[in-house]
Amino acid sequence: MKHEKEIKDIVENIGGAANVKRVTHCMTRLRFNLIDNGKADLNKISEIDGVLNTQIQNDQLQVVIGPAVADWYDELLEVTGLSESSNTASNEENKKGVISRILDVLSNIFLPVIPAIAAAGMLKAILGLLSTFAIISAKSDTYIVLNLMADTTFYFLPFLLAISASKLFKTNTILAAVLAGALLYPTLINEVGKISSYHFLRLPIPVISYSSSVIPIILSVWLMSYIYKFVNKHMPDMLKVIFVPTVVLLITIPIELIVLGPLGNYVGELLSGFFMSLFSFSGLIAGFVMGALRPLMVITGMHQAITPVVFQNFASKGYDVLMPTMLMSTFAQAAGVLTMIIKVKSVKEKSVIYSSGLSAFLGITEPALYGVIIKYKRVLLSVCIGGGLGSAYVSMMGYHLGSFTPSNVLSLAVYAMYPKFIHIVIGALISVVSTVILVFVLQPVNPIKDKKPIIKTNSINSTDESDEVEVYAPIEGKLTSLQNVPDTTFSSGAMGDGFAIIPEKGVVEAPFDGTVEVIANTGHAVGLRSNNGVEILIHIGIDTVELNGKYFTVLVTQGEKVTQGQELVKFDLEAIKKNYNVISPVIVTTGKVATDKKHEGIEIKPSDLITVAHP
Repeated sequence: MKHEKEIKDIVENIGGAANVKRVTHCMTRLRFNLIDNGKADLNKISEIDGVLNTQIQNDQLQVVIGPAVADWYDELLEVTGLSESSNTASNEENKKGVISRILDVLSNIFLPVIPAIAAAGMLKAILGLLSTFAIISAKSDTYIVLNLMADTTFYFLPFLLAISASKLFKTNTILAAVLAGALLYPTLINEVGKISSYHFLRLPIPVISYSSSVIPIILSVWLMSYIYKFVNKHMPDMLKVIFVPTVVLLITIPIELIVLGPLGNYVGELLSGFFMSLFSFSGLIAGFVMGALRPLMVITGMHQAITPVVFQNFASKGYDVLMPTMLMSTFAQAAGVLTMIIKVKSVKEKSVIYSSGLSAFLGITEPALYGVIIKYKRVLLSVCIGGGLGSAYVSMMGYHLGSFTPSNVLSLAVYAMYPKFIHIVIGALISVVSTVILVFVLQPVNPIKDKKPIIKTNSINSTDESDEVEVYAPIEGKLTSLQNVPDTTFSSGAMGDGFAIIPEKGVVEAPFDGTVEVIANTGHAVGLRSNNGVEILIHIGIDTVELNGKYFTVLVTQGEKVTQGQELVKFDLEAIKKNYNVISPVIVTTGKVATDKKHEGIEIKPSDLITVAHP
């Protein structure tokens, strides 16, 4: 597995698999519901290769990976044996606030559905492109079938949410799907606008269109989870197979159609009406606020609360005004990140900027947000203002989006299908140009460049730079060649290539992030292994094993995880050098390095990059 090491490091630093109640993933993040969030070491997790950021939002640990998160998630389940289901029951959920719990529910229900929604949105974009450039006719059978593919997810969204909600509420998935079928039953749907209600035992059933609805099915599955448990508990075993589902449906569907469906629809209408009234009152102000706050909402997880409102707008109004603001923010984030190319000197950081900026234009903004934007606060400010300005213009001009589509550059084809598209183009230009100008003016140049190793590597088999590990000086002192060590075991290269240091300070620090593989009982030698397999032996002095630990203080244990610069061993340099040669070999046992004569006697300290090695 490609990320096995990193996955194990993540699990170790969240308190082990036993501390995980539930794990899911979205488009860019691993999402852990932990029994005890206090056991998660966010700093160590953030330092793991491939992890862009780590945060706890709404009592959920979120590990930001980027677009490759699905592969990490699959490996996580395989390595740990975890599943989306809760491993251990906990009362921690009851300690959360109401808003936090609602956001949790919405987030966890929508996460498994996101791929289908994203695919449907992309199909809409493709359809828009084909129609805009007159490649196919809107009356052709091909167009009709493609439109069917795109609309199916949205029309039958209650079915998808029912399946997802049944897993979250731990109830019968098939019966949950039946509840969705009741909401979308053709007899009811076909009468929308013709009659106001049916009656069941003299109780009115309002005739409402539940296609694309969100809240009614979530409420219904939630109620069914309790009814199912109660009925299943009290039903005799011999009757359960037939009568448990029968009784559950007889109780739940009438309540769903008479109470929960209309109630959920009403709540959705209230939320939709609230946002619509804001935009009606002042599209300029409402648009600016929504566009400016979008990055902050993603960081805090509040953006999940907007999704049901968007679908409610489409279901009840036939259009939405929120998604255009999301698109403007997406363009602002992409532009802000790419502008940083001229503001940084580090080649490695530039590569991160290129990849995250391009992915942002394609709608995946988390790598840009966590990898660059929040790192530079003035860039974050610029992105918020730029996104707000573009959103303010689009909302002020009254653009209405007629169908759901992801917020990316390809979705412009869908936006072009509806009136006033020119304002989307102008709004996007406002977002991009204003953000670029603000970043250029407000953000100073970051002068930090990539460190170049003092010693160049040679004879390296791997050409994959992702395998590289930077080896920093483990001891402060003077750099010298391994051949100068007065012990042929080291100087001959029999143990591996490397270099040596004449110490000027009695402290050994970790030359990279990794694990303590071996540490001598006497403290005179320590072996480390990097996270990607490079092994190094640091031997303090020659024949110092004879001191039997005197003058050495070991600060770590075998198997302990360490970070670059962490102190491993302290030693009394002055006392040892009275009777022993303190020249200290550093052997890279899994790579080749060399010391040129021009490096002899160079003063080095632990912040100096000495070489780069491969496993």
